[in-house]
Amino acid sequence: MISLLKSIGKMGFMPVRLSIALSHLDKRFLAMIPVGTELRFNKYQGKISVNIDTTYPIELQMLRGKYDKTTSNIIYRFLHKNAISIDVGANVGALTLLMAKIATQGTVIAIEPGPVIFERLKANIELNPDLSARIIAYQIGVGKEGGDLFWNEDANNRGNAGLLQNSGIVVPVVTLDSLVEPLGLEALDFIKIDVEGMEHEVIRGALQTISRFRPLVYFETLEAFREFRGFDIYGAICDDLSKLDYSLFFVKRNSLHETENLKVLSSSNTLAVPEEKVSSLIHKKFTENFLRVTKIN
Repeated sequence: MISLLKSIGKMGFMPVRLSIALSHLDKRFLAMIPVGTELRFNKYQGKISVNIDTTYPIELQMLRGKYDKTTSNIIYRFLHKNAISIDVGANVGALTLLMAKIATQGTVIAIEPGPVIFERLKANIELNPDLSARIIAYQIGVGKEGGDLFWNEDANNRGNAGLLQNSGIVVPVVTLDSLVEPLGLEALDFIKIDVEGMEHEVIRGALQTISRFRPLVYFETLEAFREFRGFDIYGAICDDLSKLDYSLFFVKRNSLHETENLKVLSSSNTLAVPEEKVSSLIHKKFTENFLRVTKIN
């Protein structure tokens, strides 16, 4: 039956809404939706409304009702109704909106430097007035120091962009420390960082904030970025966080794997946890939910 439906879809006879419904059974049905299709989707993460343009791969994936299952699971597990969180590299808000949904009495600070992408983020926030009141969005980049950098979108993966090239659209950059300080936060529970290889700079510019509030720090760890940067960015992150007494956990779908270093990456995402919270927050949470926490020697 699936083979028949796929054949029909390739001939152009499958309605977009049917492709979306079938994608919940098999994500490959998303490929049948033409690039450039625009629609309003009202069932993201339950009842969140979002604008979709299938030109953007992230937005296409959101049509399945969720985005980045592993990261979403972490957000569901560790954020609470009063949580204060920061989404660095918010893109169109796939995870920002989820954070705001969970933190019903909290605040989400969303940071996205790309001009076009920020407008899409802002539009998605405005579509959800019950969430928008607790989201603060900044069109700005963050790094280890203030200044200007060039925003460049990946032509082969629209919406995916970085600040590491020598040309492009000029965007202002600040440190997370300088952004957070005037907000007068009384707490900060969670920082998510997805910045295409600039995770080291973001964390280096946030050390005062991390030291003061002791949040969980969730960041992308891909070997390709270490190679691209030409130095051990993850070793540098490990050193910085170790000095603040943080423990590191590789994140997989249903387990956390504690590690002493990031020399060999076994996951595309890592969770850094203050040492004083490991026992109560990590082991307790995962024991209650029958998930595994192991240590990598």
